[in-house]
Amino acid sequence: MVSRQFPVFTKCLAVSLALLITVQAGACGWGDDYETLRLAFFRPVTDDVQKFSPFFYSEHYFNEYDIHSDADRHRNCNEWKKRLGNAVDQNNIYELQYKTVPEKFQSAYALGTLAQVFAGNTFVKALLKPENKALLDYFAFAKQMEYTGNPQNSKWESWDEDRSKDWWERAEDLPERKVFKAIEDKLPGIKDKFLQQRYAFMLIRYGRSENILPLYDSYFASDSTGTVLKPWALLFRAYMTENKAEQNYYLSQCFDTCEEKVIAVSQAYNYEEQEATMAFAKNDHERAVILALGAMRNPGPGLDVLKKVYGYDPQSPYLKLLTGREINKLEDWVLFSQIKDSGPDVSNNYYSDSDDEFQKNRQVNYIKDMAYLGKVREYLISIYEATPSNNKDYLAAGIAHLSFIDDNMADGYKYASAISDKAPDAVKVQKYIELALVVARQGDIQDTVVQQKLVEAFDKLEDMVKVKSSYNKSMYSLLVVLSSEYNKQGDMATAGLLFLKSQTYKYNYGESDMYWTPDDLDKAPAYEHIAYFDRFAALKDMDKVVALIDKKDKTPFEAFICQGTTTNRNFYLDLKGTIAFRQNNLPLAYDIFKEIPDSFYKNEWDYKYYLNEDPFYPKVLNYAKKGNPFEYNFNKAKLLKRILELQKKTDTESYMQLAHAYYNLSYRGNSWLMQSYYQGYMYYDAYFGKIAPKKEEGYMAGNYKNFTLAKYYYKKALDTAKSDEHRAMASLMLYVINNPGDYESRYWGEEVKKHEPGDYLNDFYGKYKNTKVFKRYSCPELEYYLK
Repeated sequence: MVSRQFPVFTKCLAVSLALLITVQAGACGWGDDYETLRLAFFRPVTDDVQKFSPFFYSEHYFNEYDIHSDADRHRNCNEWKKRLGNAVDQNNIYELQYKTVPEKFQSAYALGTLAQVFAGNTFVKALLKPENKALLDYFAFAKQMEYTGNPQNSKWESWDEDRSKDWWERAEDLPERKVFKAIEDKLPGIKDKFLQQRYAFMLIRYGRSENILPLYDSYFASDSTGTVLKPWALLFRAYMTENKAEQNYYLSQCFDTCEEKVIAVSQAYNYEEQEATMAFAKNDHERAVILALGAMRNPGPGLDVLKKVYGYDPQSPYLKLLTGREINKLEDWVLFSQIKDSGPDVSNNYYSDSDDEFQKNRQVNYIKDMAYLGKVREYLISIYEATPSNNKDYLAAGIAHLSFIDDNMADGYKYASAISDKAPDAVKVQKYIELALVVARQGDIQDTVVQQKLVEAFDKLEDMVKVKSSYNKSMYSLLVVLSSEYNKQGDMATAGLLFLKSQTYKYNYGESDMYWTPDDLDKAPAYEHIAYFDRFAALKDMDKVVALIDKKDKTPFEAFICQGTTTNRNFYLDLKGTIAFRQNNLPLAYDIFKEIPDSFYKNEWDYKYYLNEDPFYPKVLNYAKKGNPFEYNFNKAKLLKRILELQKKTDTESYMQLAHAYYNLSYRGNSWLMQSYYQGYMYYDAYFGKIAPKKEEGYMAGNYKNFTLAKYYYKKALDTAKSDEHRAMASLMLYVINNPGDYESRYWGEEVKKHEPGDYLNDFYGKYKNTKVFKRYSCPELEYYLK
């Protein structure tokens, strides 16, 4: 997390002013994206909702581009199994269909080695039977098309000018053109309907566009077998329809009857023709589908559509999707505002908290959104009793969650408790979350009985998380809100550990394998371990954190929040000492740092990279120092002890040593890590949005940014000096301090400050040009700036 600055050696004080003051490395440039940070409790993804996952609501994008369901592929494999018999393992079909590269199959097919290459595969064994030769020939053709059939050699269902008749005529000499012509001629004579439809689909999928409508009408339009090929073919039939509203209708039918093409449908669907599309619907179910599909790109309130869909089809599977979208919207609009002032930002935005207009609009919108939440909740309650059993538990979870957001804990508990033990796992996850939230809001969260109830919920949820990684998002959201509750009570130790615990779930909610486990942080010290405390904790909070780490008989709740979140206790002692140092309580900071062994700063975290120079030798003068300046045995306690001793003295050399120390304690020095865990000022914070800089403005505004103490002691040294050597050094360093370069402009776009050489530089080149200091540190290029 710390921006690293590596040593740069020069032969003179400055080739330019930028080199004189040392180039500032920028702060960290990475950060979590908005969707990762977004709270999203309500994610009961039951099997009948899984196909809609690309259209779950997100504040930051309309839809995903990955299909999360392979149900259609299994449907296809099941059709092959029915055709070939129960002796064929459906998994073997899937392996060959979707996991075997076409080259491997084509090569074995051409060489007659299929039985050897795919030994043990029951699908291949069945295809190799003499009576199934026609099926084998078709499968070989399909694999050939997978490799060469698409003009762009892509499996994506694109539709552009390359699929036109002109392309077909231009491709006269291509091998697949000849193959397709042979299949066109052969198709009418095929009597096996299974093969008829598969060859027809291949011609629709890869062949001439003008053949799509007649092929669809001949082989799929009147089919009632439920083959997955019909909706797949319907997608291309829709592409060929010129009337946009009618095209929408066919697309909606494709969307309703298969899963693999839902994104292709969404991309082709003309949302401006929504009303005209309704005229093509033949029944209420189709009307409900069209309305639901049209609502999937609506980021605004959608209660009216939800009501209409329910009116058309009370058992519509789209009701779950639309209900979930409205609840997720309200989480973004309302829940974020509720927690924003009692913990880290859970989502970044482009507005400043000090922007009066933004704050005014935020308050107005909050009032409107809460009113809308009441309407959604009221409607869901009104249809709850009449809701069919397959949707009832889902609806109860939604009502419970809206009740929690509305601070109606009684209803939250009532509807969460009503969720059946036979509910799908995804809904039971929601039940455990809602009950945990109610416990946290209604009870005393410092009470061990309440904390035990929370742990029981955590245990159930962690068991579910192990089964399905998508539940991590809900766990992350739950822990962030609980962290906020402890923050409100001023218990920053517990709040911080809960927040860090939430981070162990934050990245693991995708469908891919988890790549960060709760144990990953429980290793060497990393800034993540102290990030929360760096911003929010007081000295007493750090005492509690260290005590928790040291405690042998932790309660289950304490064990949960410490597991995977804590590291070397000296890291927290260092932060405690740093807080005391920021408060200018040097004796206390010294006492704290004394507890930390010298080896900690030599071996742990980034201390070994940044605290390795002499704090009493100005970093800006390293170019003239003999030997390697990065081999100093740095110790924080030793530095503070020396500063405390020097502050009791009034001689010039003591002032000079203090001035050097405080120069190095600024952002330009070599000991900035004594005060800040980042070298930058007002840096972009990947975890905490705008909260961190607010606090930093206090402790960075003085010596860290503006060299106040360094300037004070250099002036004291200059005023009390009895030798030109001291005067020369003080003048040189006061010149350096008064010309700090473009530090702020690097971060906030301010104009570079005009260089002002002033009397200090003139005195250095005039009065003190015969001193040893001048001979060691002068630079011819600086004379350019003299008056």
